[in-house]
Amino acid sequence: MKIKKILNQNAVLVDDRGEEKIAIGKGVGFNKQRNDLLFSREIERLFVMEPEGQQKLQTLLNQINESYFFAAEAIIDHAETVLMEKLNEHIFISLTDHIAFAAQNIANGIVIRNKLLSEIEILYGEEFGIAQWAVDYLNRTLEIPYGYDEAGYIAIHIHSARTGKNNNHDSIREVTIISDVIHLIEQELDVNIHSREMALDYSRLANHLRLLLQRYQNQRYAVLDQDIIEMVRSKYPESYQVAKKIRVFLMKHYQLAITTEELGYVAIHVERLRKIKEHEGEE
Repeated sequence: MKIKKILNQNAVLVDDRGEEKIAIGKGVGFNKQRNDLLFSREIERLFVMEPEGQQKLQTLLNQINESYFFAAEAIIDHAETVLMEKLNEHIFISLTDHIAFAAQNIANGIVIRNKLLSEIEILYGEEFGIAQWAVDYLNRTLEIPYGYDEAGYIAIHIHSARTGKNNNHDSIREVTIISDVIHLIEQELDVNIHSREMALDYSRLANHLRLLLQRYQNQRYAVLDQDIIEMVRSKYPESYQVAKKIRVFLMKHYQLAITTEELGYVAIHVERLRKIKEHEGEE
């Protein structure tokens, strides 16, 4: 393939059989000129990128130390190996930018706590495991003390790239909604759902809420027999009222209207947590 533009010594714009692509690799642009040939063995990552993405990459290349690019590349390679799938190409820019920005905050003594960390760990377990590896890798290779909270942010980048998204908005919104609902339940029941005693039911609740949101997005709703719904309403009145408050909250703050069937399922999960609290109180 031929080089069309030198972005810097580690990134070039190439013509690959009539298609513009970005080639990343150590020294791929060093001592090169336009129309020079570039061979596959010199390239670590090759991807297609729209003009807007090319411009953003060029800006990053001019402003960010190259070590962040290769750190992001290593993390992406590790993620793709573990997951056995290709990630959306946009993660390269977004993850590089994030790693560099986080490093700047650390250098300035700024610590940004990830309030969604627990939910991210539960909802995106595979991505979170990779992100933990990534934090350890960054600490070793860049010698920058990235904290545990950083694993949550990196996991979001990986999850978004898995789902083919160009940004993290949908993933962050999903986790935020689930976190808000869990906090509402904690307030209503006066419990700490993140406690060791509730760990299993907390995990079940978080995953159920994720599936609820996915069903809503795909317009596929849970099916629950009307007799079961009535049984839940009469047998678990306190938990059903909490579930109703959740429905009002989702409509008011996120414009999400959940069905009566979904309401019944949520009430069952709330009841499990309420029973654990009662059992603890009896001990």
